[in-house]
Amino acid sequence: MDTITKTRIRNLINQCEGRALSIHMPAFVAGQRAEQNPIRFKNLVSQAENQLSDSGMGTGEIETYLKPVTDLLTDEPFWQQQAQSLSVFMDASSLHIFRLPNGVEELVTVGDHFQITPLIPIAEGNGVYLLLAIDQDRPWIFRGSKFTFERIDELDLPESLQEMFDQYFEFHSHLSFHTKTATPNPDLPAQRGGRFFNQGGGDDMDKKAEIINFFHRFDEALMDYLSSQDAPLVLAGAEFLHHLYRQANTYPNLLDEGITKKVDQMAEDDLHELSWNLVKSRFAADVDQAVQTYQQLAAKKKSAANQLEEIVPAAYYQRVHTLFAAKEAHIWGKFDPQHDRFEKETGPTANNEDLINLAALHTLKNGADVFILPEGSMPNASAIAAILRY
Repeated sequence: MDTITKTRIRNLINQCEGRALSIHMPAFVAGQRAEQNPIRFKNLVSQAENQLSDSGMGTGEIETYLKPVTDLLTDEPFWQQQAQSLSVFMDASSLHIFRLPNGVEELVTVGDHFQITPLIPIAEGNGVYLLLAIDQDRPWIFRGSKFTFERIDELDLPESLQEMFDQYFEFHSHLSFHTKTATPNPDLPAQRGGRFFNQGGGDDMDKKAEIINFFHRFDEALMDYLSSQDAPLVLAGAEFLHHLYRQANTYPNLLDEGITKKVDQMAEDDLHELSWNLVKSRFAADVDQAVQTYQQLAAKKKSAANQLEEIVPAAYYQRVHTLFAAKEAHIWGKFDPQHDRFEKETGPTANNEDLINLAALHTLKNGADVFILPEGSMPNASAIAAILRY
């Protein structure tokens, strides 16, 4: 499965060149029914051919344009590695393939923009988070979501951070436990005891200072990697290390609650479950707060909109703060920003597009939030709503 983030969706939007094809397909993961996947995909490619033909493209041009997609039909290894759904995006210069962990609506669109709304629920509300495990031989960063959890083995790290990892490995054995003789007589075992070095004493204080100093340098280097991230960060490791690390941390999205267990021998599935249980309430709270804010503004008839004719231009002109759209809702039509013309149509054609997708696309492109919600969870009775910046 592929990790979907808002940054990845924005890159998909911004890199689109020329005619854009989007194919979304539920898939069978395994068993005999999985043999139906290439057949279903071939039928969707046929729909794309028809749409391209209706747009005026000739038979030879269609064949050339669709070749990267039609080549997938005979790629046996490709069809052996499917998830719950498949999303394929192709433009004039590139092909993007996403294996998704959730079900999607079967849909084919051809036009000026990619149909990105099926990806949004994975990135918003079920969102991506990071986990930093600090009590192992080497600190590890994991990227997770409701559906996925993976250790990031090949980070594009600054050299200074790699040096931090190496230093951490060297003195890790000193972090957890050490012994200290309580009396000058080593032959009295009752007076000898091991203890964690957060229990007081000058030697303990020196060790604390050493660790905090390391964490400060570690945090400075780590921020070079996290500076472009806005995901929540979960801290995992022995409880006494949490207190020391938080004194050094400068990442603003570090959660107050972490996993206070030694995680070096923990199965990744267990670590995923523990961390997602901490993070999911934050994502749910973000959605709930956004809905409440919309409803409060709507009651005051201020900075809230529920008419597509107002929301699409507002999204285009960077005036949308938060967009809400009903899941699998589509309103087909055209928007001409050059002449400020807006037209709704009864269904999809080769020359129109999903205006809800258009609003979502521009909202994300401009750095704002989009929530795709079940129809019954929308903040009003319409298929689209927005909190406006002004």
